[in-house]
Amino acid sequence: MGTIQARYDASAARYRRWWEPVLAPTAVRVLDGEPPARADGSAPRILDLGTGAGLLAIEAARRWPAARVIGLDVSTGMLGVAGREADGRLGPDGRRRLEFVAGDAGRLSFDDASFDLVVSSFVLQLVADRQSVVAEVGRVLRPGGRFAAVTWMAADHDAPFAPDEAFEDALDDIDYRDESEAEEERSGDYLSADEAATELRDAGFADVQADAIELIHPYDPSTYAAFLEEYAEREVFEDLTPSGRRRLRDATRSRLGKLPAEAFTWRVPVVQASGRRG
Repeated sequence: MGTIQARYDASAARYRRWWEPVLAPTAVRVLDGEPPARADGSAPRILDLGTGAGLLAIEAARRWPAARVIGLDVSTGMLGVAGREADGRLGPDGRRRLEFVAGDAGRLSFDDASFDLVVSSFVLQLVADRQSVVAEVGRVLRPGGRFAAVTWMAADHDAPFAPDEAFEDALDDIDYRDESEAEEERSGDYLSADEAATELRDAGFADVQADAIELIHPYDPSTYAAFLEEYAEREVFEDLTPSGRRRLRDATRSRLGKLPAEAFTWRVPVVQASGRRG
């Protein structure tokens, strides 16, 4: 099992609590636009690629009551959370139209031309070979079917997020040394919206549009300290002794408390891209 998959399996419930709410307002924008439809009037099929805790799949099933939706993810831990979320948020009809399956985005186990819409949020940076994944999306889309995705764009490192720097300083305060395992190779963030557009066109997509937008999320000292300990830096805290954990918690909260309120608004560039299968 790769370290990325293992991390998501282990942190699925925490992801749903701490990370999905940060991504959600930007992620659901990939569902904007005309609803998927088939010329023969049969139920359109939607694939949520890398569904995570089921955000897009559940919203697609809720938004389009005629559609059948599949949420795919490599992490069975995340799929378990997604299933429970769907059970709680969808009525019986919506739940019948939504299925969660385990699978690899680079080797989709679906027939050619079997979906009318494929969506993905904050997944394309994680895959080892993004071009292969985009090609697979083109294969499973019917002619005229649409792909819409949002993912990270390389940030300007000249403008770091001050609360993260404060946490790094807190680690120095307790003389912590990171010896965590390196993750496997991944495609990484897009360098620009143009790069995303070129990738889609090279895969044979038409009517391509790619835009650089900004994800904005407000934190405060208390919520960010909890986010670090419970999710983003959980492994660091768990690596420490109880006394070391208390020292890091106190150092983190002390340094975060010295920052101005405006420093806690997280702004990060993302790319929203879409195209149609020719």
